[in-house]
Amino acid sequence: MRLLLVTGSGGVLLDLVALRPWWERHETSWVAMPAADTVVALDGLPVTWAPASIGMWRALRLLRRERPELLVSAGRMATPFFRAARLLRIPTLWVEPLTRTGPRPRAARLAGEVLTQRPSRPGIFVGELY
Repeated sequence: MRLLLVTGSGGVLLDLVALRPWWERHETSWVAMPAADTVVALDGLPVTWAPASIGMWRALRLLRRERPELLVSAGRMATPFFRAARLLRIPTLWVEPLTRTGPRPRAARLAGEVLTQRPSRPGIFVGELY
């Protein structure tokens, strides 16, 4: 399966990196915000560097180029990608951070499925990732 993982830096990056045993079994590429931690964590992986404020039209172009079968994200950068994925009928998966306790952000509400790290949150409970 072709996966596209979209991430910013910090905890959202760590959440996606923690899923490595799963995503490394697939053809995987990344879209990431350039930061010290993303550059180190994604070294050697296929990455398209993009600003945190990427727009939906650029996200749409990237999705058409990468042609993923599943889009996975945890973070603010997901919103334009999830909107573009909806237009292209690409399934989406939101990985909810462990620290999230309040209302879900827009990106999570756009996702086809939500993985949660807390059993009290609605979605597919996967437990703590790291």
